[in-house]
Amino acid sequence: MLMNPSDYVAMAKAKIRECAVTDAQDCASTGTMLVDIRELNEYQRGHIPGAVYAPRGLLEFEIHRLVAERHPDQESAPEDRAIVLYCGTGGRSALAARTLLDLGYRNVRSMAGGIVAWHAAGLPVEQPRQV
Repeated sequence: MLMNPSDYVAMAKAKIRECAVTDAQDCASTGTMLVDIRELNEYQRGHIPGAVYAPRGLLEFEIHRLVAERHPDQESAPEDRAIVLYCGTGGRSALAARTLLDLGYRNVRSMAGGIVAWHAAGLPVEQPRQV
């Protein structure tokens, strides 16, 4: 039997942690790595200030490098570093969070509502300089 995408996302959300946009905003100032996993054309329309870009299709291949680059201090193990993922509305980031848990990351959250909720809260976005 085939599963529809919304059921698949719901299964992922049952196994991950989500955070509200206000929590994600607070995380940006505490060293948490915000990761935008949307497609390039979405990212180019604006992203959360300070977020790194790692499209969903490459996340598994890029995450170790991104964590090492963003957190070179080595005060904590890479798998314990705080990561918040976001996408358009929260579905893809939930799936991505599940993937990172499967890869061994233990402090991963998905931002509920994605960039749509971020915009609705009136929070700032910035245009990318380079990708």
